[in-house]
Amino acid sequence: MLTCGETHEMYLTKAPEIIVEIISKSTAKKDEVYKFDIYEREKVKYYIIVYPDDLYAKIYKLDEKKYDKQGDFSMETYHFEETKCGLSLNFEKVFKRFR
Repeated sequence: MLTCGETHEMYLTKAPEIIVEIISKSTAKKDEVYKFDIYEREKVKYYIIVYPDDLYAKIYKLDEKKYDKQGDFSMETYHFEETKCGLSLNFEKVFKRFR
């Protein structure tokens, strides 16, 4: 979870800008369906679902009220626009130790 400019240390007062979920067989449905709907409803700007066994991630970006899939990433770098933190993720480096 990524929050920028959060002034409270004990709790969140706004939705995080980015949430990352690591998928396992036991949590796949919960992460792909239930949490997807919750994060979309709560206006989390980016939702990343990581599939460590398959070495790729799906990135969704909130476009007004619905998530728009940005793509599947395994070797690419993604630049998160419209965040207060200014973040880029290099998925080649993320998955390097597992290849």
